[in-house]
Amino acid sequence: MRAQEFIQAGSDPEEARRRALLLFGNQQLVKERARDMDTIGWIESLLRDLRYAIRILRKSPGFTIVAVLSLALGIGGNAAMYSIVSAVLVLPLPYPDSHRLVQAANDGYYPPGGVVALQQQSRTLEVAGFDRGVDLNLTGQGDAWRLTGCSVSANFFNVLGAGAGLGRTFKAGEDQVGQDRVVVLSHSLWQEKFGGDPEVIGRMVTLGGVDRQIVGVLPAAFVFQDATVQFWIPLHLDSRNLSDYWAHSFMPVVARLRPGATLEQAQAEIQSLTRHINTLFPYQMGRDWNARVTVLPLQQFMVSDIRAKLILLQCAMGMVLLIACVNVASLLLARTSSRQKEIALRAALGAGRRRIARQLLTESVTLALIGGALGVALALAGFSVLKGMLPVSMIGLSNVHLGWQAVMFVSALSMLTGLGFGMAPALSASRQDLAGAIKTGGQRSAGTARTRLRSVLVTGEVALAVVLAVSAGLLIKSLWMLTQANPGFQSQRIFTARVSPNQSLCRERASCIALYTELLLRAQRISGVYDVAAANTVPLAGNIPAIPVVVEGHPYVPAEHVAPMFWAGAITPTYFRLMRIPILAGRAFTDSDGEKSSRVIIVSAAMARRYWPDQNPIGKHIRPVFESQWRTVVGVAGDVRQYDMANHSPDFIHGALYMPYAQSVNNERQLSASMTLIVRTGAGPAGVPDRIRELVKDLNPNVPVSEMRTMESLVNDSTQPSRSMMWLFVSFAGAALVLAAIGTYGVVSYSVAQRTFEIGMRVTLGASRRSIFGLVLGQSLRLVIVGLVAGVAASLALTRMLSAFLYGTAPTDPVTLGIVCGVLVAVAFLAGFFPAQRAARVDPLTALRVE
Repeated sequence: MRAQEFIQAGSDPEEARRRALLLFGNQQLVKERARDMDTIGWIESLLRDLRYAIRILRKSPGFTIVAVLSLALGIGGNAAMYSIVSAVLVLPLPYPDSHRLVQAANDGYYPPGGVVALQQQSRTLEVAGFDRGVDLNLTGQGDAWRLTGCSVSANFFNVLGAGAGLGRTFKAGEDQVGQDRVVVLSHSLWQEKFGGDPEVIGRMVTLGGVDRQIVGVLPAAFVFQDATVQFWIPLHLDSRNLSDYWAHSFMPVVARLRPGATLEQAQAEIQSLTRHINTLFPYQMGRDWNARVTVLPLQQFMVSDIRAKLILLQCAMGMVLLIACVNVASLLLARTSSRQKEIALRAALGAGRRRIARQLLTESVTLALIGGALGVALALAGFSVLKGMLPVSMIGLSNVHLGWQAVMFVSALSMLTGLGFGMAPALSASRQDLAGAIKTGGQRSAGTARTRLRSVLVTGEVALAVVLAVSAGLLIKSLWMLTQANPGFQSQRIFTARVSPNQSLCRERASCIALYTELLLRAQRISGVYDVAAANTVPLAGNIPAIPVVVEGHPYVPAEHVAPMFWAGAITPTYFRLMRIPILAGRAFTDSDGEKSSRVIIVSAAMARRYWPDQNPIGKHIRPVFESQWRTVVGVAGDVRQYDMANHSPDFIHGALYMPYAQSVNNERQLSASMTLIVRTGAGPAGVPDRIRELVKDLNPNVPVSEMRTMESLVNDSTQPSRSMMWLFVSFAGAALVLAAIGTYGVVSYSVAQRTFEIGMRVTLGASRRSIFGLVLGQSLRLVIVGLVAGVAASLALTRMLSAFLYGTAPTDPVTLGIVCGVLVAVAFLAGFFPAQRAARVDPLTALRVE
């Protein structure tokens, strides 16, 4: 355009172009400026930085491998934990509009009549009841099977918004008398027992002695709170049967907020409705029945027991990543110091501070991305291990996987990690003394500020490692204390098997009594069997056979309080002898304590101390609240850990008692049909399980035998949550200690390299090899001891969060702190030993020529 102006002014075309070019200036500079504004140019610059970063990392394979593995460990572990935490605590439940689903909490259990009242009167909630304690026998399909099921309101699946995968779910009214002979199968039972036959819909099956029609099969992905449920049947709602309608099967309720209703409105309404329902009972209920009831979001309710554990594990895994980042940052600082001449030359040739920082940040981000990619591989490899250490019953755990969310999380985490640990080296390098760096070639030019920064980083990672090591130590001691605890019985060489006839067999009590009497007699004759007994449950099996009772000397006023609930064991006379449970006072049961004899009972020592302190409990009386006849206490048995080895028990259980099986009743006022056969063998249970199955099948082919296991396995299973928590923290602490050792070694080793000239001067002036060795080793010990002091102080504050997971161990246990301190000092010694040994062998002539 300018040349055209010259032509119009009278110049010839060639002269006009020459003058225009002269006025235009340096064409190459214009091109470069244009390219700088172009996105493609920015990308090319980034690619050049990446290629250079990869070449630099390839030139230092030792540094690269250590840094990448450190980051992979931290990033991979966090990716796996993120997937679990996200699936269990964050992602919505697999039901439509799951945020509107709620469940009654704080003792929110209602009888069938109470559930119906809530359904009819609630304006804010669509209510459904469900009873998971339904175990029935499937007969007529080959060998009898014991199945775990759930009894639900007819609207249960509609409230959840869940449909059938095959057939249908329940229709309205199918929980009423005469319409409730239907069943919905789980996908796993349909596949396992019916071979996945699509023609199963409409087929009749016999469950618990009742013929039911299969109307549907649920999708494989459907789970509601318990993955072991194999079938669903409707509630049996019969308002004419006051006992079943108002006195039995108190169950939780799940509900969906109606359109326009809020959680706060539902919480206020359920308290009001519960007070009204209390007046509907045909018998007197205490004013405190369900007094604290409220509703909580269903997801919050379902994960309440595991939330704290998962958050704690995620925090611990985050600390491992932080240690890895600090470790890599300290290594990068040391490495950047060795590259000072290169960086100085870059600056001398015109590279600005921003350009130098960008190159170093590119290298650190590249390192993090490589670590992130390897971390995903580690997460995939260790994912099943991590899931195996968590409770199988954890909601959503079976569906956890490393999906695209986890990949995005790892990518973002890698970028942030790279920027985080690369920032300090980049800023440090961009502010160095150029002249000094070029003169010395990088020797003795690191500067005290940079050295102090590396020391602070190493001290920080040691402190974090101390917190994890102390946590792991506390959990190790807690588990040891748990395994040493006396469960109140001897578990060695005891084998158990659940024998489960239909409850209809016990309509005539004599039939069930005769069955188990004959079974015990025949089992006693099995070769290798020393003793046999039967009980409605065994310790640590997870069952809670509770009944409401009235205790002599403690007046029960129905209008004021709900009757206390007691754990109620129904046992045969040999139970205490076989289990080695001591009788502390009075006597054990005998064969004479039969159905027609005087009612007797044995109480636990804790129950006797609670209700009759400083009194002789023998001769005192107790009765189930639904009976008028008192039962006489004839013995006091030693306390048994019925629920878990940590001796936790449900808040609603106030004591434990035992009844002779022939005189026993359960909460439904019946004799328990399902009993556990307990066998003490000589060496081991080999062959005994098969013989038990044969005996039961000979007595009644429609009686299944299930849950065949040893008492030792029950004890081990009881400690499994503590054991898994311990191993996770041991893994985290081990990784943290290794990283801390690497960081300490790196700083001390680099310091020795930087101080080669100084060490040579010391040797020349007469310093001994031993003093040089002690000088370098002392540096390592000082770093770790300072971190140790900070870590112990942090541990005293932070390990209190572990209190809920500890048994017999205080969060500030001095023994554990002492052991951890010893381990850290040993780590410091190992991390400083080799650099100190190398320093002690420095040749002074070589050292003096190092500059």
